[in-house]
Amino acid sequence: MDVRKFSTHILDTSVGEAAANVRVTVSRLDELQEWKSLRAAKTNEDGRCQLLEPGQFPSGIYKLTFHVGSYFAARNVKTLYPVIEIIADCSENQHYHIPLLLNPYGYSTYRGT
Repeated sequence: MDVRKFSTHILDTSVGEAAANVRVTVSRLDELQEWKSLRAAKTNEDGRCQLLEPGQFPSGIYKLTFHVGSYFAARNVKTLYPVIEIIADCSENQHYHIPLLLNPYGYSTYRGT
């Protein structure tokens, strides 16, 4: 049984809250070394979104694109990073949860559970 799912969670560390309604796109690097767009989603009120379900998620190199510029603009906050891209090698038969800790002038990420 395929247990791989791909999800994310965005926390705005500048205000200590989840970042809701942020557009996230996921792409996969194909055999020609070009990015193929797979899906776009938005974070829910808790800052979370499920990106890919089992069967939609073969091993490979994936890119998450977080469109955070509009999130900050809606709060009248200037940001250095209107778009953040994270590239991950997802080659195991596992669940991948990649949180983004965000503030207007910095960010960090890690592999969560």
